Amino acid sequence: MSLFDNAVLILTILGSLTLFLYGMKLMSESLQKIGGNSLRGIFSFIASNRTRAIFSGLLVTAVIQSSTTVTVMLVSFTNAGLFTLTQALGLMMGANIGTTITAWLVSYFGFNFDLSIILLPILGLTLPFLFFPSSSRRSIGEFLIGFAILFLGLQFLKNSLPDISNDTQLLSMISGMSDFGIGSVLLFALSGIVITVIVRASSATIALTMVMCHNGWITYEDATAMVLGENIGTTLTANIAAIVANRSAKRLALGHALFNVFGTFWVLIFFSFFVQLSANAAAFITGFSPLDNVVSVPVGLSVFHSGFNILNTLLFAGFIPLYRKLLEFIIPLKPNEKKNFSLKYINPGYLTLSEMSLLQAREEIHLFGTHVANMFNLIPEYLIEKRENKYLKLQKRILKYEEKADEMEAEIRQYLTRTAEQDLTESGSRRISSMLKIIDDIESIADQCIQMERTINRKNAEKAWFTQEMRSDLNDLFNLLKQALETMNLNLAQDYRPGILAKASETELKINELRDRLLSENSQRVDRGEYSYQHAAFFTGIVSQCEKLADHIINVNQAIASNVK
Repeated sequence: MSLFDNAVLILTILGSLTLFLYGMKLMSESLQKIGGNSLRGIFSFIASNRTRAIFSGLLVTAVIQSSTTVTVMLVSFTNAGLFTLTQALGLMMGANIGTTITAWLVSYFGFNFDLSIILLPILGLTLPFLFFPSSSRRSIGEFLIGFAILFLGLQFLKNSLPDISNDTQLLSMISGMSDFGIGSVLLFALSGIVITVIVRASSATIALTMVMCHNGWITYEDATAMVLGENIGTTLTANIAAIVANRSAKRLALGHALFNVFGTFWVLIFFSFFVQLSANAAAFITGFSPLDNVVSVPVGLSVFHSGFNILNTLLFAGFIPLYRKLLEFIIPLKPNEKKNFSLKYINPGYLTLSEMSLLQAREEIHLFGTHVANMFNLIPEYLIEKRENKYLKLQKRILKYEEKADEMEAEIRQYLTRTAEQDLTESGSRRISSMLKIIDDIESIADQCIQMERTINRKNAEKAWFTQEMRSDLNDLFNLLKQALETMNLNLAQDYRPGILAKASETELKINELRDRLLSENSQRVDRGEYSYQHAAFFTGIVSQCEKLADHIINVNQAIASNVK
């Protein structure tokens, strides 16, 4: 072949892979739009049960059709504190099993049937779906388009690889690579790693491996070695995503890589046995052994791929707590480092699932709510503190809380805005709108705390000391506000839904009633000459600021309740 012919061949292969990858991406995005709420339900089912975590990871990856997407998402969620490392490790192992579903779909539909005859009719069927007003029906159309493009790419890939049976020079070169025993196995495993790192999708590289073996470019043993390498190569994306993440996320990314490296190591020890075992299984399913007949090669590689991940998961599943400790030993916390999380440690560029990213946003907003509640809890102590050093320390802490609140609000808003730019379902769009309203009100709670700090500081500067009765009244109001904040954060921690306003509204009513009583009594005390108008003005200012703070709390609860599943 001439240099031009070789260049055309390489570009044709790359073009076929591009179609395959785009089809897989389109299927993945449309499926997660269709089943966004179901996927949230699957994740919420995890609890602390490792078996549930593994099955959840399997189901989500089977639906999304991309273990790379799921593992990158898990890195982000773990970084945000949505999952513990133990839960995320179980999910990751399940995701490794779930991704083998794609290989089975490719081996069954892509090699057993000539789909080129029906792919264009499938695309024709999608046309009406694209004009439906319902986003879920449009997503069904997008899924069918992705399905057609994926297998169209596979068809092109099968046809683009030439028959090399008559090319003695190329056959001799490839055969020579297979003559080094275990060295050849390692060489093809390394090839699998490199190709997957370049393509960044193990499903695509496994499909390429199937085609190469089916077309006689490599032997079945060489193909299984490449599959082992491809399992390692797929871990790179998650490790890149973890570079800007915290230590929990870095541990998960490393755990994913070590999981596949260790699995490859022990399978290589029994490599010939597992190759023969997968060939026997394929012969049982198809009637032909992939060692002798290329017809059953795709099924044999699917068996090998699934078997590797299932056996590796079974081997690791009982030792997840120990595995977590090993990862914590390899990547320890820095001295004085706290185990808290913030959105600023997340790189949203790696998070491709807009619907699922709302889970992460919800958790971040809950952290934001907890942050301002902790900020408010300093106010009662700040009001009564008379020791100057302690008073200044409290003041500094309150100001730091405010600075952090501004930063969190800006970062969450930016993250939600980026998510909103993607193609969301109607439900997802409503959630984004509610979340933007929620973070605005939470930030306003922090602003009211700062206003109270300034009022208290001016009061102390003018030595307008409150009576014991005034402090006691404010303390009653502060306690109600603490209850309101606790209810708000409890609602923020759960899936947004209607029917959560009863307790919040009851507390809001109590706050309003107490405010009216305090303002009335304050006016009466001034009239009786119990204290000056200056004292009364500071007291009224703090009560009014508490009322505004309570208004923002009820606004948050109403925004949560406005979401309908």
